[in-house]
Amino acid sequence: MRILFINLPYHGHVIPTIGLVQELMKAGHQVTYLMPHDWETQISDSGAEFLGYENNPQLDKQIRNAFFKAEEVISSYDLVLYEQFFFVGKHLAEKHGKKCVRIFTAPATNKELMRAFISSGGPMGIFRLPLIGTLWTMDAVKGLGIELKCRNWLDEIVENPPDCNLVYTLRFFQPFSEDFPEAQFHFIGPSVYDRKEEDFPALAKPEIYISIGTILKGGENFFRACLEAFEKENVTVVLSVGSFDISRLKHIPENFVIRNRVPQIAVLKQAGLFVTHGGMNSVSEAMVHGVPMVVIPFVSDQPVNARQVEKLGLGKVLDYKTITANALRDAAFAVMEDRQIQENLRKIQAEIAKAPGNRGAVKIVEAYGENNDT
Repeated sequence: MRILFINLPYHGHVIPTIGLVQELMKAGHQVTYLMPHDWETQISDSGAEFLGYENNPQLDKQIRNAFFKAEEVISSYDLVLYEQFFFVGKHLAEKHGKKCVRIFTAPATNKELMRAFISSGGPMGIFRLPLIGTLWTMDAVKGLGIELKCRNWLDEIVENPPDCNLVYTLRFFQPFSEDFPEAQFHFIGPSVYDRKEEDFPALAKPEIYISIGTILKGGENFFRACLEAFEKENVTVVLSVGSFDISRLKHIPENFVIRNRVPQIAVLKQAGLFVTHGGMNSVSEAMVHGVPMVVIPFVSDQPVNARQVEKLGLGKVLDYKTITANALRDAAFAVMEDRQIQENLRKIQAEIAKAPGNRGAVKIVEAYGENNDT
């Protein structure tokens, strides 16, 4: 099959899909990945053919640019793959008589989860007022030549699903899993594949890895709390601070390794604890490598993921607004010393090993694409 893969330029929404792209090509399929021009190197490294569209800081403009670029070439493809926030993906495919498969890089969404995502704040917070969502949606789809089922794009994601959906988590991690029919929603597990990451030096044990993701800005008070929490403890701490200016921290304890970015998989392979914001990729990677978590959620799907981590006994949750060095230290050592958490993670790893993964996802896509009844 010739497959057109459409995504938006958000790190956490792209990285899990690269493994699927690689497996599709191993199976003999041709994959063209449509992304903004500044992603060309990252996408080309996956082996896929890159097709670029103009980036724009506004989500509605990104969607429109991707839609129009896809229309220029879609006639040459058999199937469209798209990530959930490119919410017009199903309409694009139907308009041109193509099959489509939607991908969730976060938990699949029903009405309750969508409300939770937008109520947690962050970029999605503006859509808490339904009127804003409706007006934004009308502007986003103007001139696309499609007709939505719902007036609000978030409702469209929930209430107008395609026939085939791939979800990058395990079904028992999915909140409200009963709302997602097995024939339509395929829970393939975390995206596990060989990434082109640099090595990371071996460090003294036990190691604590702290990262609050690539989207959040600032965080100086939190970083200082981390220094205070662990500077006198017999642990090695790897602290990834993103774009934050490390020099502002001034005194850095000897047991800390602080970098703007680190190769996360390489660090997790050594870690005894992961202090994370709770993004789906980070939680999934911790589960794959059997690393217990202290989750400090901020926005979007993070609070939902954090609740699932705690519910399944994989770690503890702290409130970012009230966190102190003492609370962070106490939670960290409590989690690291909890044998039941370690046992729960071993069970999770066994379930992940049995999950379809990216190779199984290829079979699902092939079966759907070749089924003339769909």
